[in-house]
Amino acid sequence: MYSIVETGGFQYKVELGKAYKVPSIDSAVGSTLELKSVLLYSNGKEVKIGTPVLNDALVKVEVLAHDKYDTVIVFKKKRRTRYERRNGHRQGYTEILVTEIRSGAESAVVEPQVITRNRARVAALAKQKAQNKPLTRKEKIAQGLPKPAKVKKNALRKAKEA
Repeated sequence: MYSIVETGGFQYKVELGKAYKVPSIDSAVGSTLELKSVLLYSNGKEVKIGTPVLNDALVKVEVLAHDKYDTVIVFKKKRRTRYERRNGHRQGYTEILVTEIRSGAESAVVEPQVITRNRARVAALAKQKAQNKPLTRKEKIAQGLPKPAKVKKNALRKAKEA
C-alpha cells in the first residue's frame, strides 16, 4: 500500500511505516499531521488517481526531527577578472514517519513497535551529534571550567633543554 502526496512543493511516494525527509514544516517534534493533498492511492489491487487530489484520502504522519542537510558549496568564478565568490548553504528539512494511510473506508495503521524504533533511532542520532559538538565559551563559563593556562615560548624551550 502506498500513496503519492505533495508537501513543500514536492511529490513523494510514501509507504506505511517508512521515514522521509521533506522540506521544513512548522510543527513541533512528536506532533502528528494530516497530509490531505494525496494525488494517488494504491492498495495493491486497485489504483485511485485524483484530479488533481483525492478528496476522501489522507496520510497521517508524525514529526520525528528537524535538521539540516550537509553543506552545499556555491562557487562562482570569472576568469581574468579576479572575481571569486564562495558560499555555503544548508537546507533545512523535517523528518516524518508515515503512521496511517486512509482512502475512503480503507485504512492501514502502522504497528507501534515501528514508531518506537524510529523514535529511538532519531534520539540516538541526536545524542551522537551532540557528543561531537565542542562546547561554546558561554557553556564553558556556565559549567565553571577553568581557563587553559597560558604557555610561554621560553618556558617550553627551557623545558626541552632540561
